[in-house]
Parts: sequence; structure tokens; C-alpha cells
Amino acid sequence: MILDRLLVPVAKLFLSLRVPFPQAAEMLKRAYIDAAGRDLTDSRLSLLTGLQRRDIGRLRSEPVREDRPDPLARIVARWVADHDGAPLLRRGPAPSFDSLAASVFKDVHPKSLLDQLVEAGTAALADTGEITLLRRFHKPETGSDEQRDYLARNVGDHLLAAIANLEAEKPPFFERAVHYNRLSAASIARLEGRYRERQAQLLEEINTLAAELQNADLADDARHIGRFRAGGYFYSEDQK
Repeated sequence: MILDRLLVPVAKLFLSLRVPFPQAAEMLKRAYIDAAGRDLTDSRLSLLTGLQRRDIGRLRSEPVREDRPDPLARIVARWVADHDGAPLLRRGPAPSFDSLAASVFKDVHPKSLLDQLVEAGTAALADTGEITLLRRFHKPETGSDEQRDYLARNVGDHLLAAIANLEAEKPPFFERAVHYNRLSAASIARLEGRYRERQAQLLEEINTLAAELQNADLADDARHIGRFRAGGYFYSEDQK
């Protein structure tokens, strides 16, 4: 069954995060309610999901987690798109790091964001006050809450795109993959290197274009508000 192949990686993620089954089951109940629609009546939700009404009422009363984008990744993306990743002075009028950070995220002080970028090894601050971008993307610290959130957003949107393609008469989203087996470790390494190189180039081009279009839409006061996410992955494993 299609769900079996999907649930095994999900269960592996739960085990990796040390989430016991009773807690996972409770999270799944909440997910059923969110997927069906919180604007429905308890009776309608119970009919659609199979959950008991007392569970629905209890879960409805819990606060919904605020969905906030990662400010560090957005700052680096804007840095690359607007300034081609060139070094910036910390303070002063645009272009400066403080003006860039304020344009992306207004409720966090630029110094706090800069400290996090330096600590993560994404940027470096010189004694002269010049800030250098060490890599043209922000990589969250391994095992951090930021990395887990990044996983949830990417995998979640990928799955939503695949589900939309499964349900639509004409697939609305681009979703393709290349897969081979019986390859040596050296061959897989060569393929992964090529994929990383080309994918990074494409994503940087999309980032630059998206920033330009967003600026134009904001200037035109575009009424339609939408979002997109485009990405890629490369996975390999040893075969028994």
C-alpha cells in the first residue's frame, strides 16, 4: 500500500526525535483536524476523521503554532539576490547588513541575526566592520530546532505537491526524479557532485528572479498573495 512506504520514513523520524508512539498518535489526531479544516463543526470533523468529539474539542482548544519563516535563510537569500553576496558594512544606509536585516525581519535586532550567522559559519565579521558571506546559503546546525523546522517545511511542501499531482486530472506541479541501482560508491559520488553543482546554480537563479519579482509585486501593490518553494534532494543507500 502507498501509505506503508510513506509511514516507515515518518516512523524513523519519530524514533530519531525520540517521540514515543502515544505522543505520535496524539500529533496525528491534531494533523487530521488541521487537514480536514478547523472551520468545520465538531460533528462534521468526527464524521470525516473518525475521531471522537471529545478529542476534537480538546485539540481545538490547544493554541495553533505560529508559522514563521527562518530569518537567517531569508537574509542570506536576499544578500545573494540583491548584492550578489558581496561584502557589506555592518552599519549605515543601504547597502549595509543592518539595512538588509531590517528589510527582511523587523522584530529581531540585526546584531542578534549577525551573531547567529557568524556562529553558524555562514558569515564572518572583520575588525573593520565589514561582513563577508562565507557561503551563499545558510546551513542550520546539525540536530538543531532550526534544521528540524527546515526539514518539516521542505518535506511537507514536497508531499503536498505530490498529493496535488495525485488528485488532479492534470498534474499542476513539477515533480520528477531520476533513479538507478547497481552503482558503485564512486559512481554515486560522481553523480551527487554533478547534481549538487547544477542544483545550486539553478536555485540561485530562481532566488534572484524571485527577489526581483517580489520587489515588483510589492511596488505594484499586487493583491494576490501567494508563496512557493522549489528545491531538490539527492538520496543514496547501500543495497543488500
